[in-house]
Amino acid sequence: MSQDFRDLLSTEVQSAPNTVPVWRRMVLQLIAFALLALAVVLVSELLHPEPSQDLGLLLALGIVVVPPALWLGAAVAPEYRVLRPRSRLLGVAIISALVASAIGSPVLHDFFRIVDWLPHESAFGRIIGYTLTAGMLDAGLKLLILRAIVVPRDLRVRGDAIAYAMASAVGYSFFLNLELILSVQPSPDIAAIYVLANYVIQFASAMFIAIGLSESFFSDALPPVLPMNILLAGLSTGIISSVYSGVMGGALTTQGSSDRPLFGIGFLIIALFGFCGITYFLYRVSERRERETYYGGGGNGV
Repeated sequence: MSQDFRDLLSTEVQSAPNTVPVWRRMVLQLIAFALLALAVVLVSELLHPEPSQDLGLLLALGIVVVPPALWLGAAVAPEYRVLRPRSRLLGVAIISALVASAIGSPVLHDFFRIVDWLPHESAFGRIIGYTLTAGMLDAGLKLLILRAIVVPRDLRVRGDAIAYAMASAVGYSFFLNLELILSVQPSPDIAAIYVLANYVIQFASAMFIAIGLSESFFSDALPPVLPMNILLAGLSTGIISSVYSGVMGGALTTQGSSDRPLFGIGFLIIALFGFCGITYFLYRVSERRERETYYGGGGNGV
């Protein structure tokens, strides 16, 4: 896997003249925010600062803004060697946030009411519960957004599916994080964990959706491929949510758990790059199979 990540960070466009190294940009964003969240938690654990309630809330809201700010900076950067830029990225992010506000969060809290029953289930029960509720709901909504705004008109190469799925994850997680921080008003270190947790969950889900879309539109995959990837997207939410709750020392609800922040931030960073590695591996396998089928094995584009 380490060789794959070295390839990921150094890949440049070769075979597809209208693509950009989307994985490279995305991983750099993930690294930047993961390091920031880790730094906030370490400072809190080592120095024990005690900001006022208003200052603490302001710092927590600042942490919420960091992931979309990093993503926006990468999204508006010059896309060299691109014939037609990805013009709908910002629209996908905004619509995703609005859908999370209007449908995702109300259905999860008012219809499924997972806070009332799911945290008390066994570990296996939590995995299944989060998969069938939050996981499938979030994955289904992100897929509908991409199908309505992007697919198939704006899918020119595989990297487009990754870029637009990431935009959806950023927008969706931004609203969930904003809603959570405003309702709970946690300290900055716990806010960093909450924000990273939602970011990891939505990122992993979005990458499986992107792989399913790219397989369907660029590899002539069988019809079950996309539904299987949607199931994997939901399952990734179930696994991360359930294991995270155990690592943190308490049941994970929408309000999170703050008993063991160092364990929590450590697990989330491992999960973030673990799922990044898994989905990147699947992406490269699919891309390689496409090249061998249609281009005789030549090229190495992203």
